[in-house]
Amino acid sequence: MGVTKAANCQIAKLSAMNRLNLEKFFEPISSKLEAVESELQKIVQSEIPVVRRLAEHILKGGGKRLRPALVLLASRFCGCTSDKDIRYGAVFELLHTATLIHDDIIDHAPIRRGRPSLNAEWGSTLSVLFGDFLYVQAIHITLADRNWRTSDIFADVISRMIEGELIQNECLYKLDVSRKTYFDVLERKTAILFAACAEVGAVLAERDEDFCRNMYKFGLELGRAFQLVDDLLDYTSTSDHLGKPVFSDLREGKLTLPMLSLLEKAPDNTIPIIKRVWENSPPFVSPQDANLLLDLLNQHGCMEEAHGLARQASKTACDALSANDGDQETTRLLREITETLLERSY
Repeated sequence: MGVTKAANCQIAKLSAMNRLNLEKFFEPISSKLEAVESELQKIVQSEIPVVRRLAEHILKGGGKRLRPALVLLASRFCGCTSDKDIRYGAVFELLHTATLIHDDIIDHAPIRRGRPSLNAEWGSTLSVLFGDFLYVQAIHITLADRNWRTSDIFADVISRMIEGELIQNECLYKLDVSRKTYFDVLERKTAILFAACAEVGAVLAERDEDFCRNMYKFGLELGRAFQLVDDLLDYTSTSDHLGKPVFSDLREGKLTLPMLSLLEKAPDNTIPIIKRVWENSPPFVSPQDANLLLDLLNQHGCMEEAHGLARQASKTACDALSANDGDQETTRLLREITETLLERSY
């Protein structure tokens, strides 16, 4: 069965949006981003062969490097004159990578960024240990800086991200997940890391509490918008674009906002499909069920509702940024990045 007309229209609409390409925004920090890459290579170097092999696999996977770029741009916006932001850019990328490794183990994900995931290639035992290794390396670097404010920020991020994972796993394959729980997980697993990246830039520049608070809010709301759009893409993009199978969240037992909204608006139509997906062994979404779900999501405005909340979060992020008096050129770049993240199609 081919995709239906309504589903096809939605896919076409989102495919017309911008591919996530942030290179032009990163030009002013390109030399520092290169330094972050060098720092990452140095951090994961080891005399132990298995560590080197695992590190090589991860580093070859690349990534958008959005989080270290956010640290660098935030520090530039705030007037930081040192190169400490390079070190913290690497730290937050290590943290992000470690959480992705552990997520893939928990979700039994075979693909990450279009390549075999670490656990698919090397098994869960080595993968979880390597994820722990990255956490410890990041903590070590943070403590070595002897900046207790940034250490507190980093410790809080790790704690809350793990709490988010625990909450999410408690709710897997359950139909009674609330919106409050969804947004709690979203904040802890994604938005809090964006917030920390932006706040650290202000801390390194020795800005006052109000300035730091505004940067934190900017990052938090940017992270909300980013994850809301990311959850939408799981229904509207393609496997080739995402670098992982579509409908992954549903197959893994995760109900994100579009599906929660649909359950509120059309439970009698939606529950049987979700149960059918989850009762498969392993869970999978047939082309017929994919079409049914996309039709229902569009018919009840669930996609647009989620994108509307992302737009609202994006606006709040820009408002928080405008409350600070920072470098004007970097202000423009950060605002444009916020808009680009909002309108990406993959």
